[in-house]
Amino acid sequence: MSKTETVKILLKGLFSPADWTNPAPSYDLKYDLEKYLNTTVYPLNSGRSAIYVILKGAGIGKRDEVIIQAYTCNAVPNPILWTGATPIYADIEPETLNVNPNEVEKKITSKTKAIILQHTFGRPGPIEEILQIAKKHKLLLIEDCAHSLGAEYKGKKLGTFGDAAIISFGREKVISSLAGGAILINNPKLEKPIAEFISGLNYPSFYTYLKEFNNYFSWRLIIRKVLFTKSGKNLLNFLNRQDFFNVVTSKKELIGEKPSWYPKLLPGTLAKIASMELQILDSMNQRRNEIARYYEKNIFNKKFKTLSPHNGIYLRFVLLHEKPELLFNEAEKKKYWFGNWYNTPVYPNRVNLEKMRYRICT
Repeated sequence: MSKTETVKILLKGLFSPADWTNPAPSYDLKYDLEKYLNTTVYPLNSGRSAIYVILKGAGIGKRDEVIIQAYTCNAVPNPILWTGATPIYADIEPETLNVNPNEVEKKITSKTKAIILQHTFGRPGPIEEILQIAKKHKLLLIEDCAHSLGAEYKGKKLGTFGDAAIISFGREKVISSLAGGAILINNPKLEKPIAEFISGLNYPSFYTYLKEFNNYFSWRLIIRKVLFTKSGKNLLNFLNRQDFFNVVTSKKELIGEKPSWYPKLLPGTLAKIASMELQILDSMNQRRNEIARYYEKNIFNKKFKTLSPHNGIYLRFVLLHEKPELLFNEAEKKKYWFGNWYNTPVYPNRVNLEKMRYRICT
C-alpha cells in the first residue's frame, strides 16, 4: 500500500469523524482475515487489547498465573496484570530468541492457567513442544503473532495452532494501520464469552485518532529529518516523555497500569488501512525474506553474529554485537538508522521491571 493512499484515508478520517466509528470497514477486515487464516477473527484497537480480552473471556484473573517468555514487549505482561493475574517469565533460547520449552514446564504450578507462545520477529516458536505441554497440563495456549502475520509452520499459518492467538497492526508490524490488532479463536469454547465481552466495547475517542494522526505526520514530515542531530534527538526524547505522539507505550503502561483506551474496538478509519495492507501481505513477506537471505549471504564481519535461518517471516533481521552502542554511534555519524528493538528483557528499557513482576536472577 502506498503512503499516498494511507495519507488520503487519514485525511478523510480527519474531516469525516463519522468514519472513525463506522463498523463496516472492520467487518470487511474481519471477513478478509477469516478467509486468509481460516479461523474466527475479531478486530480490536491493539494487540494488547486482544490479549486482555482473551484472558478475560477465559476467566483468567486474580491468583492465576500466565507463562510468557522472558524477552518480550511490555504489551504482553501488561494485559495479564490488568486482569489481576501474574506473568511468569520463562527463559529463551539464545539461538532463536524464542522460549525454551523446558523452562516453560519448570514454571508450571497449580496456579498456571495459560501459556503465551511468542513467535519472535517472525520466527516460529517451539509450537509442537508447547502444544504438548499445554495439553499435558490442561492449559490455555495463546499464540502471540504480533511479529508473524502470514508466517507458516509445516504448511499451517501461525496463529491457528493454539486455542487462540493475537495479531497486531501497530507501527512497525507486519502490516500497519498505525494502531490495531485482532483476536484469532480456534477453540469454539472461547467464542461465546469473547464475543459477549467485545459486544460491550466502544471505539477509542476521536482524540486518540488525533494523536495517531499527529504521530504519523510529525514523524514522517519533521522528526525523521532532524533525528541525526543532537537537538533532534533531544526533541524526540522530550516529546516521547510527554506522550506527545507515543500512544504505543504510555506512562501508565511503564508501571503496569491500564490506560483508558484499552480495550476498544478497531475504528473504521484504521480498519480501512489494515485491509489495504492485507492485500499485499504475502508479497511484502516474500520481499522481507529475500532481503534476509541477502544479508545472510553477504555479512562477513566476524564481529556480528546472526541467528540461524528459519522458514517463518522476517519482521526484523537480527544482528548481535558485543558493543552495540559503539555500533549505533558509528552508524549515526553516517546517518544510518538501525533498529534497536527488545534491548532489555521487557521492552522498552524505561519499563519498571519490578512492576512487570520480572525478577533478575543472579
